[in-house]
Amino acid sequence: MYMWLFTKFGFFSVVNKGDNDELTVRSRTKSDLDRLRNHYLPSLSPSRAHEGTDYPWRATTSSTALGEAMRVIAQDIDYANFKDEVALGLGKDRAKRYGKIRSALYDMPDDLHEPQPDGFEGLPWQKSSSTGKAVAYGGVVIDPNGYLLMREVKNHFDGYVWTFAKGRQEKGESPRQTALREVREEMGIDATILSAIHCEFAGGTTINRYFLMLTDRGTPDLTFGNRETERLIWATAEEAKRLIAQSTNTKGRQRDLAILQAALALLPAEPPLKRAIARRNDWQSKFMPAARVTVPLETRYSLQEMATIIRGSLPNSQDDKWFIFYEDGVLHCHRSWTGICIFRVHFRPCDSGWQAWQVEINRHSGQYTATDEREDLALLDMLIEQLLIFCPAS
Repeated sequence: MYMWLFTKFGFFSVVNKGDNDELTVRSRTKSDLDRLRNHYLPSLSPSRAHEGTDYPWRATTSSTALGEAMRVIAQDIDYANFKDEVALGLGKDRAKRYGKIRSALYDMPDDLHEPQPDGFEGLPWQKSSSTGKAVAYGGVVIDPNGYLLMREVKNHFDGYVWTFAKGRQEKGESPRQTALREVREEMGIDATILSAIHCEFAGGTTINRYFLMLTDRGTPDLTFGNRETERLIWATAEEAKRLIAQSTNTKGRQRDLAILQAALALLPAEPPLKRAIARRNDWQSKFMPAARVTVPLETRYSLQEMATIIRGSLPNSQDDKWFIFYEDGVLHCHRSWTGICIFRVHFRPCDSGWQAWQVEINRHSGQYTATDEREDLALLDMLIEQLLIFCPAS
């Protein structure tokens, strides 16, 4: 592990040279280490000279102690301009040196892409509806066990009582951005997209398209309300059906029941799920390094198989070697003990369900030593089949 740390009191290079918890903090000047020790990290060892190297001064600490020190350093950020603060605190010469580094990075390209689909990438819909009607986008929000978050419409406007969040696009928005914004505005939460719901649903004046979204059980404030929403409630599938049935808008009621059924079809079983849907923040996870290969795939999965893939897999014991989660068209496969990302599988809709069309495979020699693509693909197939599709617990 290697990290540069630029602060208003000094510049440091932090490395881990072994398998233990000890970190070496290196610096170009002894005074930088002294300031770190005196003001933020009292457990930092005495500085020792190491002449003839890029960093002639160094000291050691634990990762836990450095983490706590960085928390305090972050709380001590009280300036609007870092370069000006360095000039005032460490002098103009140090600020100029930092500025040269900033200039060298100024036009740095986005050369390590993170999966972030945009526009209609990975979505099952055309840009415009076949009927010519305006299109609205929304979200069906669930918790990891499949309970549904419903919103009561303010004053039961237009005959709706309990329904889902949706709305029309604003200028420049993608479908995902619209759906996430509508959920934020009408339910007061930031949710994570799991998957697009394949179908389109006709409303009174719009064609409605929805995403299945995920949030923590404790995130929503059930008393949330504004000019569109009276309150929120968690519901089982059967309770949600009864809530939707209270709407007197016949077309809207039928539409919402159809949306509910389509959303439930993306779950591996009737909720509440015995095995919760895995989320990114459930376990440690590291980013996919630039040292990787990308391999095309043509594997197709049915809607029911895809429902088990979307659920992912959480480790239950030390013997479970994998942490797998799905977000918006991408399956992330990490080693559970280290958090290292080994596979990143990309999915897109197809006529019969979903297709895994591409996989990125880790080739960082310090993280993953395998080099045979055939063996990697066989391992990936095994993970998807044994840990996801054919896992008995639902």
